[in-house]
Amino acid sequence: MKTQELLEQIQDAIQRDTALDLNMKLDEIEEWDSLAIISLITLYDGFGINLNGNTLRECKKVSDIVNLAKDKLEG
Repeated sequence: MKTQELLEQIQDAIQRDTALDLNMKLDEIEEWDSLAIISLITLYDGFGINLNGNTLRECKKVSDIVNLAKDKLEG
C-alpha cells in the first residue's frame, strides 16, 4: 500500500470530508476524538497491526499515525 492510499483510508476511518496532510497536527483536526481512535484501531487491526488507544494518543501529527504502519507501506 502506498502512503496516499493509507491517508485516504485514515480519512475515511475518522469520517473526514477533506484530505489529510502528513504535517497536520492531530489536535487541530476537528474529527480527532475518541471515536476516531477506535476507528483507527479497527483499521490497523485489519492490517495485522495491534494498536491501543495510548499509542494513538501519543501521536501528534498525521505522519505519526502513518509511521505506525510503515512496515505495510511500499517505497
